[in-house]
Amino acid sequence: MLCFSVSNKRERTRFRHESGPIELGRQPKLGGPEHVVQDPYVSASQLLVEELPGDRVRIMNLSQKVKADLANGTPIEPCTSCELDLPVRLTVGATLIEIAPEGSEEGSVEEMGTIARPISFGGATRPLGATASPPAEGGASGLVMGTGTSDFAEARPEERVVPSLAGLDETPQAEQLARWFERVVAVQRAAASSNAFFEETARAVVELIGLDRGLVLSRKDRDWKVEAGYPPDAHETFIYSKTILERVCQERRTFFRMLGPCSTTESLWGVNAVVASPVFNTEGTEVIGVVYGARLRDITTVVHTGRMAEISPLEAQLVQVLAAAVGAGLARRESELEAMRRSVQFEQFFSCELARELDRDASMLEGRIREVTILVSDIRGFSRLAERLGPRETCLMMNQVLERLTARIFEQGGVVVDYVGDGILAMWNAPVDQPDHSARACRAAMLMQAELPELNARWRDRIGGTLALGIGINTGEALVGNTGSLQKFKYGPLGQTVNLASRVEGATKQIGIPTLITGTTHAQLGGTFATRRLCTIRVVGIERATDLHELHAIEPDPEWRARAEEYEKALSSFEARRWSEACRTLAPLLAGQEGNYDLPALTLLGRAIECLKTNPTDFDPVLAFTIK
Repeated sequence: MLCFSVSNKRERTRFRHESGPIELGRQPKLGGPEHVVQDPYVSASQLLVEELPGDRVRIMNLSQKVKADLANGTPIEPCTSCELDLPVRLTVGATLIEIAPEGSEEGSVEEMGTIARPISFGGATRPLGATASPPAEGGASGLVMGTGTSDFAEARPEERVVPSLAGLDETPQAEQLARWFERVVAVQRAAASSNAFFEETARAVVELIGLDRGLVLSRKDRDWKVEAGYPPDAHETFIYSKTILERVCQERRTFFRMLGPCSTTESLWGVNAVVASPVFNTEGTEVIGVVYGARLRDITTVVHTGRMAEISPLEAQLVQVLAAAVGAGLARRESELEAMRRSVQFEQFFSCELARELDRDASMLEGRIREVTILVSDIRGFSRLAERLGPRETCLMMNQVLERLTARIFEQGGVVVDYVGDGILAMWNAPVDQPDHSARACRAAMLMQAELPELNARWRDRIGGTLALGIGINTGEALVGNTGSLQKFKYGPLGQTVNLASRVEGATKQIGIPTLITGTTHAQLGGTFATRRLCTIRVVGIERATDLHELHAIEPDPEWRARAEEYEKALSSFEARRWSEACRTLAPLLAGQEGNYDLPALTLLGRAIECLKTNPTDFDPVLAFTIK
């Protein structure tokens, strides 16, 4: 059985012939098996072809005038015949005819010698050329280039006028090299911002190298996708060979090959030679795409030169250069996308300035022990408010409240670690150093409390009351890093410092002061805020007692400061078991406060009176809070 391929401007036909002679011509006349050739330059009865034993064929030129030319330039004159070894390529008129035995392969691949120069465009470095040994374990594979066996010498059509390798020898001039590198740089420049580098690469395969078709394909989960083709309709009219692509992936090497004279593969019909070069991932360990080029069967070239257009080693090497540029472009694009993802993540938790700093040095996010100041806030009576408003109104109110409170935290350089219902967890002094982190957190707390009057003006009528905010602040060491998971990033602190800040926020309800800070936070303020020491407490889950201070205002008020000093004097008397002295100091502070008592003073007076009545032998001035 013989396989025929007939190609000209009017037809591209493949067919099989079982046995016996077959006539080919414009109007066959012998009455036996025949094929009509759609070429006005072919005689009505042109060729008679008969298969012979031993993969040979007899060809008789039936024409009286038109000769047929074998691919090596030997003519088959009119009214003569010859016997040839298969496969056979010949031209007659403007038609290329290829004859091959049944079951012939698409083409063979032979390895070339090693070229030592590496190619690197910012990704993994890969040697250019062939290697007879397998790549090192886990390393990037070298380029192995193959060429099909052929009887045809290198040939290029004189009519091709493009700024490409076509018509040049293996040593291009400096001017041509400069144009090549300019084109490669153009591919990389496009890759920095968009998918345009796919299109630039496919176009360069045709215009720069001089092939007839250029494709860029991506690979994911063993599926191939055409990212770009040139000419623009190439991806619609040109079918690539998956067999070749899979071999490139398996061996992670570049192949260029001359095809057999009568390919039976649909994807390579009408194609004379192909080249496929792998695009590697950033690590150089996986083929994620291929730059694919083809030279079609050009009857004009055959007619003028008697030779078939192949793909030269130099052309194949330049395809690899383009593939390396695509790999670098993809790596750059992935880096840019990762930077964008990081920026989006960072800006959810950090101020814009801090987000930029983290993008510059993401190692600051690594888990480490740091001294931090933690702020925890909570809206008083939120469950009651949510029940009154309903889901839609509650969501609207919380959006407004959290947006304003978050802005005040960001103004002071804080990190919003998390939103928990109506609460906020924020942090200072991580991931970057902030020597005044305690003061920053306290200023943020005061600014957050200052937002309530305007928020209440908007929501008072709808909630039937006023919004109130409790804030607890604590300073201490914590393990700071990604406290989320690989799937969901959450940068924040872990440890008792965080737990104590949460307990302190809860204590604001029992003590009746909206903003409380611990003694460790107070110790770092240096008297720059209006504060007073309220008591010493011990909370659930934490054995160590801690001092609590009221954070009253950013700027000290003389009258309030005087009253705070009197309270602290009474507190010292109480803790020293001088309970009657404490009562005498506290009584004037409560005078005239009908309906608006200072709750810490009232609570301390009650404790002092109880001690006067019972005179406890096991007196402990520390308040024990049994609820969170």
